[in-house]
Amino acid sequence: MPRYEPVSLGFSTADGEHPVIHYEGGELHFRFTNWQESPVEFVASGVLHFAWSDELFEQGLREDTTYEVFDSPLVERLRDCNAVPSNTPLRYFKLCFNAQGVFDVVCKEIRNA
Repeated sequence: MPRYEPVSLGFSTADGEHPVIHYEGGELHFRFTNWQESPVEFVASGVLHFAWSDELFEQGLREDTTYEVFDSPLVERLRDCNAVPSNTPLRYFKLCFNAQGVFDVVCKEIRNA
């Protein structure tokens, strides 16, 4: 069963709007406007999976918080199908943007752009 831990990536997703996602060659560039109307941009590298959803389906999670997901069946499936060597570090993040939606990404790292 997955375990969700709040994590700080150096920015807040609360009330984030106008998400723009660009993916190329295993690197994902994501930008949005934060609650203070300021632009925020980050880069996820070594991306193996990403998805956007209009709803947060997991019970008990806040809709304005970023989580790191541990013990994820998705990450295990990626490892089982040899999408990545077993010793490669993978992180699974769930970024919740209130009414805008939820962004899931499995990657090696996220850094500010």
